[in-house]
Amino acid sequence: PDGCHGLATLLQKENSTLDTLILDCNNIDDEGVQILANALRSNTSLTRITLPGNEQIMWEGMMSLLKVVNDISSIKATLQSNHTLTEIEYDNFLDILKKHR
Repeated sequence: PDGCHGLATLLQKENSTLDTLILDCNNIDDEGVQILANALRSNTSLTRITLPGNEQIMWEGMMSLLKVVNDISSIKATLQSNHTLTEIEYDNFLDILKKHR
């Protein structure tokens, strides 16, 4: 989580121009993804994040990330979702969905 806190700080800066964040095989777990997701709510430059090889990310982590790009809890939340982030890559996503049917 310490590394995710550092990344979150950078992602929240107004002058951030980072458009792709490749975090493959970094031992990121649900807590780390939630930290990043919170930072991405206000980020307007990142279009792609990749997370393959982070097998510790489970349902809660993926849902927190997906909620950033499409929060359907209300119309206002949907409008305020991050519409810049259009690509989330994670190799275990389908397995996680199958387990939570």
